[in-house]
Amino acid sequence: MELQHFVRELHWLEWQMRSFEDRYGVLSRDFYQAMETGLLSEFDNGEEPYADDFLEWHGLYRIWLEREFSYREQLTKLSLPVQLRRVLIPI
Repeated sequence: MELQHFVRELHWLEWQMRSFEDRYGVLSRDFYQAMETGLLSEFDNGEEPYADDFLEWHGLYRIWLEREFSYREQLTKLSLPVQLRRVLIPI
């Protein structure tokens, strides 16, 4: 997968997460960490209207982390100047 594709996916995921951040007043990074450490276990009954939001938000951030890792990994294989040349001078 090309770097440009990862960037587009990351931006789309960030756009999706931003709506949750605005709604709940917490950055996704902090929300995810709280979910992972069990800090938000009091909200785990699954019956509240926000339960689906929390599951989706958590999943979006997990996917974002995977894509960010893949982007960084790909960037180590393909230098930044080479990437920029690919975009500026298509083959």
